[in-house]
Amino acid sequence: MAQQLTIVGGGLVGASLACALRPLGIGITILEEAPLESDSQPSFDERTIALTFGSRKVLEAIGVWQAIEAEAGPIHRIHVSNRGHAGFTRLDREHIGTEALGYVVPTRALGRILVDELTKNPLIDYRCPIRATGIAASADKSAVSVQTESAIVESSLVVLADGGRSPLADQLGMIRRETPFAEHALVGIVGVDRSHQGTAYERFTPHGPLALLPLRDNRFALAWTLPETRARSLAYCEAKAFLSELQEAFGDRVGYFTRCDRRTVYPLKRADLMTPVAERCVAIGNAAHILHPVAGQGFNLGLRDVAHLAEVLASAVAEKKDIGSAECLAQYARARKTQTQRVTRFTHGLLQIFANELPGLRLARNIGLNAIEIFPPAKRFLLKRTVGLAGTLPRLSRGMSLSPYP
Repeated sequence: MAQQLTIVGGGLVGASLACALRPLGIGITILEEAPLESDSQPSFDERTIALTFGSRKVLEAIGVWQAIEAEAGPIHRIHVSNRGHAGFTRLDREHIGTEALGYVVPTRALGRILVDELTKNPLIDYRCPIRATGIAASADKSAVSVQTESAIVESSLVVLADGGRSPLADQLGMIRRETPFAEHALVGIVGVDRSHQGTAYERFTPHGPLALLPLRDNRFALAWTLPETRARSLAYCEAKAFLSELQEAFGDRVGYFTRCDRRTVYPLKRADLMTPVAERCVAIGNAAHILHPVAGQGFNLGLRDVAHLAEVLASAVAEKKDIGSAECLAQYARARKTQTQRVTRFTHGLLQIFANELPGLRLARNIGLNAIEIFPPAKRFLLKRTVGLAGTLPRLSRGMSLSPYP
């Protein structure tokens, strides 16, 4: 059988992987349960995504950034503060010499662009709506089959990019560790009475972070961590009352909040697989790890999965190796383990530091923020890591296409 790849889940991460692999010339089948326009499509909902500059490099390399850029609000600087205390720091694109620190993009717009790209390629079989119901390796373990409601799809490798919505990971014996957070995220769009000049804000409150991410037309994407009851109350109250509560919580640093739209509440959790690989199968994106949104690393971490997996598969194809072999999957798992753990620890550490009101810790974090503010090398170190430009990077993360591959 010729080299074939099946991706279960055609959301943002699965679609990005398919686009990345186009230069390899292998057959790709994508199985997606929810159509783009469906309200049940969680990857393409009304939320926004904060893309790091490193993620932009990946999207450039796979040939979709030019279409995305028109929808993207650039983040030129980030203001980090601790509500009710003096600690703060300001991070600017000039500290690392990039055009922007990141970009804010509506997830549905990003999804539409990726799906349009998939449907243009004759080597990609995009099937939607269709649900994967089972998975099993062949008797001689030379292939793997995905059972759907209407057919069996056989391939050399299956990539789970379904965000944990299907039971396939459980069927493969992948062990998931999951911790729900007591707080929920209230997200929406808010307008202000002055220009934000491309500044994003991360303000830590006793319940967790309150983030404002710059959009076009003096608007922000809001992500506010709150207890569930409080979050739902604010999501459904009158706009005037909501804006008043937001103003009280955030202050007037961005001016005055004038309007709001698309308020929605989402549960928060932390989850990860003990190992993302099994017999001819690999999990990426939210199917492998789910983070608290405090550092905005969720989809960006998924794109780094894409970049590393694409690198491993490109090398296998160039050397005429089996893309689903244990050797290839072990190589990918090794490449991702350290970085995934580092990002997970960093995200969880922020929550532990900034959601704790112990007097000693409160003083320490304010000193820490102020120390970063007056020490530019610390800013550069922090930014290089958070925007995805630190360490040894795969080709896609450097903005280089997989074709031609040496």
